[in-house]
Amino acid sequence: MIVISFEGSIGAGKTSLTNFFSHEFKCQKVLEDFEANPFLNKFYEQYGHQDVNFETEISFLPIHYYQIRKALQEKTGNLVLMDFSIEKDLVYAKMNLRGEKLAVFENVYNYISSQIGFPDLVIYIEVSPRILKRRIFQRGRPYEMEADLSYFEKFDRANKNYFLQKSKSEVVSFNVDDLVLEPDDPKIIQIRETILKKLEMPGRS
Repeated sequence: MIVISFEGSIGAGKTSLTNFFSHEFKCQKVLEDFEANPFLNKFYEQYGHQDVNFETEISFLPIHYYQIRKALQEKTGNLVLMDFSIEKDLVYAKMNLRGEKLAVFENVYNYISSQIGFPDLVIYIEVSPRILKRRIFQRGRPYEMEADLSYFEKFDRANKNYFLQKSKSEVVSFNVDDLVLEPDDPKIIQIRETILKKLEMPGRS
């Protein structure tokens, strides 16, 4: 089984691409269940309060663990596409936690990641700040629209730096400012070829 994750900034188009290619390849998909985190709205309302930060970040780990473990156990084909990587949780934690709370998070993260592993490939989706702001407002999630946009820009920089330099997965990046979700779009063709190339290689059993 090959596991491929789309990663990138908030609003970059990870879910849209996961849906597009899972339909094209007729494969299993895993979409991040962010609504399952009961602390997320309050996180954006009270950003900077360490208790809220810790509750938010630590709660995502079991949610993601369950989603990924379930997909790996079902094994409904030779390809799983996801719109997140567990490593993103670590990026957020290092931005939002300090001291003992960060240490506790990292201990839990290390255990969970050792149980489920990392994607065989991360397709990192890059967008310019101008496009990022537009997409955040287009999808209309109130807690994101009311948040300080500088937070998303800060995360974008930290996330990109981590995945392009420190990720445990193989990473291929694409700028998708001009991408159109059509089968013959040049970027779609490049991403499709990247997935097909990975499918030719052995995956996890």
